[in-house]
Amino acid sequence: MITKENIWEEIKKKNYLEILKSDFVDQVKNDNGWTPLHRLARYGVKKILSHPSVDKVKDKDGWTPLHYLALYSYLTKEDLKKRFPWYKKEIKDIKEAVDEMVNTPTSIRFILED
Repeated sequence: MITKENIWEEIKKKNYLEILKSDFVDQVKNDNGWTPLHRLARYGVKKILSHPSVDKVKDKDGWTPLHYLALYSYLTKEDLKKRFPWYKKEIKDIKEAVDEMVNTPTSIRFILED
């Protein structure tokens, strides 16, 4: 069972899918201001794209797990289009698109989906 106390150890064990199901994956932060969701992004676990906090929870620098997926080139344009269907612009630079997606308020996203 994943707990707040053992979640970082579970990451070391590469128990990624169980961690992703945990209630703590987007809540616990380490000394660097990262959540386990950020760490999974750093390791290239693309399954985090389905997590509701992938573009919401921020580290101490204001970066989301989605930013890290983009930074380390784990994201494709198709991944972004699938996860963010409301984003209608042509994606030329994945990192710039992620930044724009993350900083678009939810109320505007809802309008853009139509």
